[in-house]
Amino acid sequence: MKFSWVKRSSSGLTLIELVTSITVIGIMVVGLSMGVRAILFHYQNDSVLLEVRQYGQAVMREIMHEISTSRFIERDFANGYARLRLYQYDKLGNESNIVISGHALDGIQFDGRNPVGGTLGFPRKGRFRDNGQRIVRLETFKADQRMEERPELQRYAEATWNLELIFSVETDVSDQNPMDTKIRVRRSVFMPNKYISLFEVTKQGMES
Repeated sequence: MKFSWVKRSSSGLTLIELVTSITVIGIMVVGLSMGVRAILFHYQNDSVLLEVRQYGQAVMREIMHEISTSRFIERDFANGYARLRLYQYDKLGNESNIVISGHALDGIQFDGRNPVGGTLGFPRKGRFRDNGQRIVRLETFKADQRMEERPELQRYAEATWNLELIFSVETDVSDQNPMDTKIRVRRSVFMPNKYISLFEVTKQGMES
Protein backbone atom coordinates (compact mmCIF):
# COMPACT_ATOMS: atom_id res chain seq x y z
CA MET A 1 0.00 0.00 0.00
CA LYS A 2 1.36 3.40 -0.95
CA PHE A 3 0.76 6.59 0.97
CA SER A 4 0.91 9.94 -0.77
CA TRP A 5 1.81 13.11 1.15
CA VAL A 6 0.22 16.31 -0.05
CA LYS A 7 1.94 19.54 1.05
CA ARG A 8 -0.62 22.10 2.04
CA SER A 9 0.04 25.70 2.94
CA SER A 10 -1.47 26.91 6.17
CA SER A 11 -3.04 30.30 5.50
CA GLY A 12 -3.81 30.70 9.19
CA LEU A 13 -0.18 30.38 10.17
CA THR A 14 0.87 32.85 7.50
CA LEU A 15 -1.68 35.38 8.76
CA ILE A 16 -0.42 35.02 12.34
CA GLU A 17 3.15 35.53 11.19
CA LEU A 18 2.13 38.61 9.25
CA VAL A 19 0.26 40.13 12.18
CA THR A 20 3.16 39.35 14.50
CA SER A 21 5.65 40.95 12.13
CA ILE A 22 3.52 44.07 11.77
CA THR A 23 3.18 44.34 15.56
CA VAL A 24 6.91 43.94 16.13
CA ILE A 25 7.72 46.50 13.43
CA GLY A 26 5.18 48.92 14.92
CA ILE A 27 6.73 48.61 18.36
CA MET A 28 10.20 49.18 16.89
CA VAL A 29 9.03 52.26 14.96
CA VAL A 30 7.37 53.76 18.05
CA GLY A 31 10.45 53.09 20.17
CA LEU A 32 12.75 54.53 17.52
CA SER A 33 10.62 57.66 17.07
CA MET A 34 10.54 58.21 20.84
CA GLY A 35 14.30 57.79 21.00
CA VAL A 36 14.87 60.26 18.16
CA ARG A 37 12.45 62.69 19.75
CA ALA A 38 14.28 62.48 23.08
CA ILE A 39 17.65 63.02 21.37
CA LEU A 40 16.34 66.07 19.50
CA PHE A 41 14.77 67.49 22.66
CA HIS A 42 17.99 67.20 24.68
CA TYR A 43 20.04 68.64 21.83
CA GLN A 44 17.76 71.64 21.51
CA ASN A 45 17.57 72.15 25.26
CA ASP A 46 21.33 71.89 25.72
CA SER A 47 21.90 74.37 22.88
CA VAL A 48 19.67 76.99 24.52
CA LEU A 49 21.13 76.39 28.00
CA LEU A 50 24.68 76.75 26.63
CA GLU A 51 23.81 80.06 24.97
CA VAL A 52 22.22 81.41 28.16
CA ARG A 53 25.21 80.25 30.23
CA GLN A 54 27.66 81.95 27.84
CA TYR A 55 25.60 85.14 28.02
CA GLY A 56 25.65 85.05 31.82
CA GLN A 57 29.40 84.57 31.96
CA ALA A 58 30.06 87.35 29.45
CA VAL A 59 27.77 89.76 31.29
CA MET A 60 29.35 88.89 34.62
CA ARG A 61 32.81 89.61 33.25
CA GLU A 62 31.70 93.07 32.11
CA ILE A 63 30.00 93.83 35.43
CA MET A 64 33.17 92.80 37.28
CA HIS A 65 35.31 94.97 35.03
CA GLU A 66 33.16 98.04 35.60
CA ILE A 67 33.06 97.51 39.36
CA SER A 68 36.80 96.86 39.63
CA THR A 69 37.54 100.21 37.97
CA SER A 70 35.06 102.14 40.14
CA ARG A 71 35.70 104.02 43.37
CA PHE A 72 32.19 104.24 44.78
CA ILE A 73 28.95 102.32 44.34
CA GLU A 74 25.40 103.29 45.16
CA ARG A 75 22.93 100.41 45.26
CA ASP A 76 19.16 100.44 45.21
CA PHE A 77 16.48 98.17 43.74
CA ALA A 78 14.19 98.40 40.72
CA ASN A 79 11.55 95.83 39.76
CA GLY A 80 13.00 93.34 42.21
CA TYR A 81 16.55 93.54 40.82
CA ALA A 82 19.63 95.25 42.20
CA ARG A 83 20.53 98.52 40.48
CA LEU A 84 24.08 99.80 40.75
CA ARG A 85 25.37 103.29 40.06
CA LEU A 86 29.13 103.14 39.65
CA TYR A 87 31.33 106.23 40.04
CA GLN A 88 34.59 106.15 38.13
CA TYR A 89 37.45 108.66 37.85
CA ASP A 90 40.11 109.07 35.21
CA LYS A 91 43.73 110.07 35.85
CA LEU A 92 42.77 113.75 35.86
CA GLY A 93 40.07 113.20 38.45
CA ASN A 94 37.17 113.64 36.05
CA GLU A 95 34.08 111.78 37.25
CA SER A 96 31.85 109.54 35.16
CA ASN A 97 29.17 107.09 36.19
CA ILE A 98 27.34 104.11 34.80
CA VAL A 99 24.12 102.40 35.89
CA ILE A 100 23.81 98.62 35.79
CA SER A 101 20.26 97.27 36.03
CA GLY A 102 18.38 94.02 35.51
CA HIS A 103 15.22 93.33 33.52
CA ALA A 104 13.26 90.08 33.25
CA LEU A 105 13.05 89.98 29.45
CA ASP A 106 16.01 92.22 28.52
CA GLY A 107 18.64 90.83 30.88
CA ILE A 108 21.39 93.10 32.19
CA GLN A 109 21.53 96.65 30.88
CA PHE A 110 24.36 99.18 31.08
CA ASP A 111 22.89 102.69 30.99
CA GLY A 112 19.83 101.17 29.31
CA ARG A 113 21.86 99.41 26.61
CA ASN A 114 22.94 95.83 26.03
CA PRO A 115 26.38 94.75 27.27
CA VAL A 116 29.57 94.71 25.18
CA GLY A 117 28.86 98.06 23.60
CA GLY A 118 25.27 97.16 22.81
CA THR A 119 26.19 94.06 20.78
CA LEU A 120 25.33 91.32 23.28
CA GLY A 121 21.58 90.85 23.33
CA PHE A 122 19.66 88.83 25.88
CA PRO A 123 19.17 85.31 24.39
CA ARG A 124 15.39 85.40 24.72
CA LYS A 125 14.89 84.84 20.98
CA GLY A 126 16.60 82.48 18.60
CA ARG A 127 16.70 78.83 17.64
CA PHE A 128 14.42 76.52 19.61
CA ARG A 129 12.75 79.47 21.37
CA ASP A 130 10.13 80.48 18.83
CA ASN A 131 6.41 79.86 19.38
CA GLY A 132 6.92 79.64 23.12
CA GLN A 133 9.10 76.52 22.95
CA ARG A 134 11.43 77.93 25.57
CA ILE A 135 11.04 81.08 27.63
CA VAL A 136 14.26 82.68 28.91
CA ARG A 137 14.13 85.14 31.80
CA LEU A 138 16.51 86.90 34.14
CA GLU A 139 15.21 85.76 37.50
CA THR A 140 17.73 87.29 39.93
CA PHE A 141 20.37 90.01 39.96
CA LYS A 142 21.97 90.42 43.37
CA ALA A 143 24.87 92.62 44.46
CA ASP A 144 25.92 92.70 48.10
CA GLN A 145 28.97 93.93 49.93
CA ARG A 146 30.98 91.24 51.61
CA MET A 147 30.31 90.81 55.32
CA GLU A 148 33.33 90.51 57.60
CA GLU A 149 33.41 90.45 61.39
CA ARG A 150 37.18 90.70 61.80
CA PRO A 151 38.20 94.38 62.11
CA GLU A 152 41.51 93.88 60.32
CA LEU A 153 39.62 92.78 57.18
CA GLN A 154 36.89 95.39 57.32
CA ARG A 155 38.38 97.65 54.63
CA TYR A 156 38.82 94.68 52.33
CA ALA A 157 35.21 93.63 52.92
CA GLU A 158 33.89 97.12 52.16
CA ALA A 159 35.76 97.03 48.85
CA THR A 160 34.47 93.58 47.87
CA TRP A 161 31.11 92.81 46.28
CA ASN A 162 29.40 89.46 45.85
CA LEU A 163 27.42 89.18 42.63
CA GLU A 164 24.81 86.66 41.56
CA LEU A 165 22.84 86.17 38.35
CA ILE A 166 20.13 83.53 38.01
CA PHE A 167 18.47 82.78 34.68
CA SER A 168 15.45 80.54 34.17
CA VAL A 169 14.76 78.55 31.01
CA GLU A 170 11.21 77.20 30.91
CA THR A 171 10.69 74.46 28.35
CA ASP A 172 7.24 73.50 27.12
CA VAL A 173 7.16 69.69 26.92
CA SER A 174 4.02 68.24 25.38
CA ASP A 175 2.09 65.78 27.57
CA GLN A 176 4.20 66.83 30.56
CA ASN A 177 4.54 69.74 32.94
CA PRO A 178 6.89 72.52 31.76
CA MET A 179 10.53 72.04 32.74
CA ASP A 180 12.14 75.00 34.53
CA THR A 181 15.95 74.97 34.52
CA LYS A 182 18.01 77.44 36.56
CA ILE A 183 21.41 78.74 35.51
CA ARG A 184 23.36 80.48 38.28
CA VAL A 185 26.49 82.60 37.87
CA ARG A 186 28.27 83.81 41.02
CA ARG A 187 31.40 85.90 41.38
CA SER A 188 33.18 88.16 43.87
CA VAL A 189 34.89 91.33 42.70
CA PHE A 190 37.43 93.55 44.48
CA MET A 191 37.55 97.35 44.10
CA PRO A 192 41.19 98.46 44.46
CA ASN A 193 40.33 102.15 44.01
CA LYS A 194 37.85 102.06 46.85
CA TYR A 195 40.27 100.09 49.04
CA ILE A 196 42.94 102.76 48.51
CA SER A 197 40.42 105.52 49.27
CA LEU A 198 39.40 103.79 52.50
CA PHE A 199 43.07 103.35 53.44
CA GLU A 200 43.80 107.03 52.84
CA VAL A 201 40.78 108.09 54.91
CA THR A 202 41.87 105.80 57.75
CA LYS A 203 45.45 107.09 57.57
CA GLN A 204 44.34 110.71 57.68
CA GLY A 205 42.12 109.94 60.67
CA MET A 206 45.03 108.39 62.52
CA GLU A 207 47.33 111.31 61.75
CA SER A 208 44.80 113.87 62.92
